[in-house]
Amino acid sequence: MNHYLRTSTEPKIVFIHKGDSWYLPYVLYQAKHINPDSDIVLIGDGFSYAGIRNETLDNYQSDDLQNFINNYIHMSTNPEKFELFCWLRWFHLLEYMCRNNVQSVLHLDSDVLLYSSIQDIKETFLDGECSCGLLVPQKEFSSLHWAASGHVSYWTIDSLAKFCAFSLNSFTDKKYLELYKVKWQAHITKAEPGGICDMTTLYLYWYENQDNIQNLLIAKNGAVFDNGVSDASNYVDDEYVAISGRKKISFCKRRPYFHSSIDESRRVRAHAIHFQGDAKEYLPKFYTGKYFKGKMANELPYPLNSVINKASRVIQKLKTYF
Repeated sequence: MNHYLRTSTEPKIVFIHKGDSWYLPYVLYQAKHINPDSDIVLIGDGFSYAGIRNETLDNYQSDDLQNFINNYIHMSTNPEKFELFCWLRWFHLLEYMCRNNVQSVLHLDSDVLLYSSIQDIKETFLDGECSCGLLVPQKEFSSLHWAASGHVSYWTIDSLAKFCAFSLNSFTDKKYLELYKVKWQAHITKAEPGGICDMTTLYLYWYENQDNIQNLLIAKNGAVFDNGVSDASNYVDDEYVAISGRKKISFCKRRPYFHSSIDESRRVRAHAIHFQGDAKEYLPKFYTGKYFKGKMANELPYPLNSVINKASRVIQKLKTYF
C-alpha cells in the first residue's frame, strides 16, 4: 500500500454511507454539534450536506480494494453485495486517509449518535499510545461468536493499513480460510442466519493483536461506547438496565447515561449510542443537535413518516426518467 506524506494530526470524524437515508442528517449534525471545530466527513455516493465535508466513494479506489474483490469468497446468508461493501469501506477509508494526509480518524456508522467531543474521547478514554479502538464483547474463542465491531472505531493510518492487509490475506491464507469455513459450517449446521462478515475479520485481527487494540466496550473513567441500544448487553451479557428491550437511558446536562444492572443508581456516561436496525426510529428522540432542513417532517408519527419517506424515494426515482 502506498502511504503518502502524513501531516494532519487532528483526528477527523468520518462516516461512510451509501444513499440519502432519512436518518443520516441526524448523525452528521449531531457529530458536528458536539464537535463544531472538527472536520466531519461523509464518504458517500454524491449526496451533500451543508457544513459537512462531502467525499465520493468512487474517488477512493485502490489496487488492494480490487484485489480484495477478486479474492472474496461469500459465506453468509446475507446478500453478497451488502457483506462485500462492509469490507470495502475500510479500503475506501484507508485510501481517503492516504490521499488527504489524515493521520487518524474516529469512524462512526451512519446509525450512531455521538455525544462527546473527539478531544474528550482522546483525553479520557483512548490511551496515549492507542493506534486502534474496536468494540469487542467478551466471548470465548471456542464459542465461534467471533464478532468485533467498527461501528465506532479509532484508527491511525498505519493500524488501518495493517487491518486492510490482514483482510486481504484472510481470503488467500489457508489458516484463515479454514477458520472462516469452520464458522460458516456451524451456521449451516444450526440453520443460523449470518456467517462470515467484516466483523469476523475484525475479531480475528483483534484476537491476534489485542494487546495493541483498545476495547471500546469496556467502561473507562465512568464512560463507555454502546454496542447496540436494543440490547442490555455491552462488554458482558446484561450489563445495563433495559426497558422494553432497550437500554435505559437518562440525560444529565444533555449527556446520556446507562444504568448498571448490578446497581441501577450507578450511571455510566455514553460517549455514543448505536441505533442499529429498527432502533433507527428512535434517533430523533435522542438527537440533541441543531435544527436542520427536513427535521420536522422526520419527526411526524412514525407510520406517517414512513409513508412520506417511501413516497419521496419514488418521486426521486421518477425524476430520473423525465
